Amino acid sequence: MLFSLNVMDELEDKIGSLDGLTEAMNGKGRMKIIKWLFTLLLNEGADDNAEPLTEQQVGKMIHNGNISEIQTAIYKAFTYGNRGTTDPPPATDDSGDEAEEDEAGKNGQPGEGV
Repeated sequence: MLFSLNVMDELEDKIGSLDGLTEAMNGKGRMKIIKWLFTLLLNEGADDNAEPLTEQQVGKMIHNGNISEIQTAIYKAFTYGNRGTTDPPPATDDSGDEAEEDEAGKNGQPGEGV
């Protein structure tokens, strides 16, 4: 899965803003949003020559037993796409500066999924 600028652009077109993601994934019509967004993320993270998945195919993968895991994976992909990591934000010291942290693996590459 890859939460790229392409996905963010389509998400804004569909729900209005990235700030509305949580509300859209928990409100009326949430199943359609989750299926659409999960399909988009999977296809964006796939190899360029891979056959794109359809919403119908992805819908067959999602059920009541894994819907919360799917939502969590979507949120993690969103966080990774925004910060390059799914780790919590770094702590700050008393001066307000960010504490030093290991930079390895912070920036995702196309095809590197969450």
